[in-house]
Amino acid sequence: MDAMAVGAVVAIVVVAALVIRFDALLLKDLAQTPDDELQFLTRKGWAAAIVTTFPLGPICYLRYAKGPRGY
Repeated sequence: MDAMAVGAVVAIVVVAALVIRFDALLLKDLAQTPDDELQFLTRKGWAAAIVTTFPLGPICYLRYAKGPRGY
């Protein structure tokens, strides 16, 4: 492998690690959120959206899952 290919592999691994970490943090937040605070989707629905539709699912979870924040 040449240096360019190694750099590309390293970049892909770093981005994948960041995506996995971000998803893990959101899933942890989802697990700690009471059912009555979730809006639009069930817990399983939000989990599926977070994991399968990056970056749209996580953005929607952060914006819409818990309703108005009062700010």
